[in-house]
Amino acid sequence: MAVMSMLPQIFNGTLREHYLLLFGMAGGIAAVVGFVAAWVGAHFGARRAARLGAEAALANSGLGIDRTLGSLVQAVDAIALEVERLSEGQRFTARLMSERPSLGVPSKQENPARVITPH
Repeated sequence: MAVMSMLPQIFNGTLREHYLLLFGMAGGIAAVVGFVAAWVGAHFGARRAARLGAEAALANSGLGIDRTLGSLVQAVDAIALEVERLSEGQRFTARLMSERPSLGVPSKQENPARVITPH
């Protein structure tokens, strides 16, 4: 019993001050743990939100590239079709020219007739 009498009265028995100290410590520990947990949750939540935002931005820019690439492919296809039509026309013209009977080259007159025009 000598040890019990040496302790302060707050630790000896179940006084109101003892409960205040106990609940005060429990509340402080809970507040610190809650603050740390909230900070960690906010940190990981912000990282996840940033990652999802970056992925969404890349996905949206990829759609723009796909649209541009699609229109570019259509334009190149249209140009290729026109070039093919031109080459077919040239082949047809060349074939007609080669199948056409050649006309004799007119002989050049040595002394062309002199034409006098009134002035």
